Amino acid sequence: MCRLLILSAVLFVLPVSAHNQHEFHFEASRGDAFYKFFFKSGLSGELLNELMSSDERAKRLNNIHPGDQFKISLDDKHSLKKIIYKPVSANPMIITYSKKRFHFLTVNVQPTAGITHSTVVITKSLNYDAKEFGIEEEIIKLMVDNFSWELDFSRDLSKGDKFILAWNGSDKPLAMIYVGSRRTISLFSYKDAKGKTNYYQVNGKTLNDSFFFAPLKYDRISSGFQKRRFHPIKKTWRSHRGTDFAAPQGRPVYAAAKGIVRHVAVLSGYGNVVYIDHGTHLMTVYAHLSRFEKGLRSGNRVSKGQVIGYVGSTGLSTGPHLHYEIRLDGVHKDPQKYSPPKQKSVPQDSMAKFVRTAKEVLTKLNI
Repeated sequence: MCRLLILSAVLFVLPVSAHNQHEFHFEASRGDAFYKFFFKSGLSGELLNELMSSDERAKRLNNIHPGDQFKISLDDKHSLKKIIYKPVSANPMIITYSKKRFHFLTVNVQPTAGITHSTVVITKSLNYDAKEFGIEEEIIKLMVDNFSWELDFSRDLSKGDKFILAWNGSDKPLAMIYVGSRRTISLFSYKDAKGKTNYYQVNGKTLNDSFFFAPLKYDRISSGFQKRRFHPIKKTWRSHRGTDFAAPQGRPVYAAAKGIVRHVAVLSGYGNVVYIDHGTHLMTVYAHLSRFEKGLRSGNRVSKGQVIGYVGSTGLSTGPHLHYEIRLDGVHKDPQKYSPPKQKSVPQDSMAKFVRTAKEVLTKLNI
């Protein structure tokens, strides 16, 4: 304890972190000590004393080695939020600080011939189990954003399903792999020429899809996206938050991109309507259908161009047409102006190396 009290006094001669910096990354060199990193993050000696006396596992921080890595995260008030300690020769340790209490979690990461991997086994949900395992929130979000193009997390996951994350020393996973009872989905990282990392299937394509401009063969656009439009039935001015495609009764309507059917419903204004989720951020809406495609249900996965219904005039409609909407995080976008993200591909001159790396990862993980 005497040593820690002495360290507390050192705080006043060490530089404080820069304004608005919330994450500090350190790698230990010979002669380094953890307290130096703690103070460089702008944290107090008093808090360090609390940390070191809070749990027996904190003693690991007194015995660090060259190459060990630390990430110290602060909240918007520059108070301690999280410490991630990644030793060279031991499992990582995550220390979170909330409500004036420290919580410790040791992450079981298995070395696998040049890479490490961690496995999240589903017991309740991806979000719950990944957090219990110590996976950071930004990585969980990354997993959800990518896999939600193929997985309905509320319906498709079963107890015992696995998410395997392969690492090679970077902040983001080298690979993210879902292993379920019925199928496996494997995604591998690739950094483009601009330094942006995306995740691709072994065929070199992202899991997300490109969108049709119009989800049917239409005759004309009868009404566009407008903030104020005189409603022909209600006889009032109201917004029109989609595009109306005029087409004959009964003409097929297709899914604009692959996705998961969220709702198949009958509503007073929209009439027969289908809502499709495309990943976590995008939704398309298809209204005034005369009828739904046989067998279409909430939770169904649909492919781009798959028939979901037929043009009609149900609900508040003056004639056969499709009312089509695109919503980004719940906000309506003009389908004639908004361009949804397109499917990306690994450049042809990088494909051989990408595929070789992907197959090596799968082999080392026995997948």
